Formats: sequence, structure tokens, C-alpha cells
Amino acid sequence: MLQILNFALYKKQCPHNTCGIIERKIKLLEQSEQEIVLANSNLQLSIKKGFKVNFIRVINCLCELSFFTDKKGNDITKKEVFRTFGNAINQDLSTFHIDLSATKSAAKSDMRNTFAIFEQMYAKQQEINNK
Repeated sequence: MLQILNFALYKKQCPHNTCGIIERKIKLLEQSEQEIVLANSNLQLSIKKGFKVNFIRVINCLCELSFFTDKKGNDITKKEVFRTFGNAINQDLSTFHIDLSATKSAAKSDMRNTFAIFEQMYAKQQEINNK
């Protein structure tokens, strides 16, 4: 309904700030709607030891490789990426940077812990390819 009103005001050449206000309201409503859908997700991260930090490592690596953008193709912050994934799996990932720095400092002497998830993923992909 707001989109129709916004279109009509735009066609009537109403002041740009009026249309801008309505556009912002539309975006807020769409965002709230999306958050409600994500909050109702049945998806959950396994509670097995180490799974959360490994999930964060994988998502962080994908972020660093620029896998994610907003709907318009613009860069997106890691904070937004982790908030969105957190919503999808019903998990608060807002402290992802703390998890990453804690494991990074613990892994300085032995990077095996940090690389383990990527090695497991590599092995699993080889297994999938050989089926």
C-alpha cells in the first residue's frame, strides 16, 4: 500500500523529501518483515564443541573473499553478514570478532586448529566427488 502511495506521490511530483520518507518507511517495513521470517527459521547450528567457531571461520573466510553483497551488489559489512547468518540459524553471532581473535591468538603457535575445518571440508568435497 505504501509503495502505491509512494508511486502516486512520485507521479504527482511531490517534494523529493516526502517520497524519501515514505521510501525509508517501506524499507524499514520490508526489513522487519524479513527479520520475522528469519526468526521463525527452523535451522539451528549444532551444539557440538567447536562447531560455532568453525562456522564463524568459514563465514569469515567467505567474507574476506567478497562472497557477500547487499541486494544491489554493494559491499556489505561483516557485521551485517554475521547478523544475517545468525538470524538464519537462530544464533547470536554479534561477537564473531571476539571468537575469531580468541582462536587466532590461541592458534599462533599451531595453526592446525584454525585450518582443521578447511581440511575437513576439502576431504568431504573429495569424498563427494568420488561418489
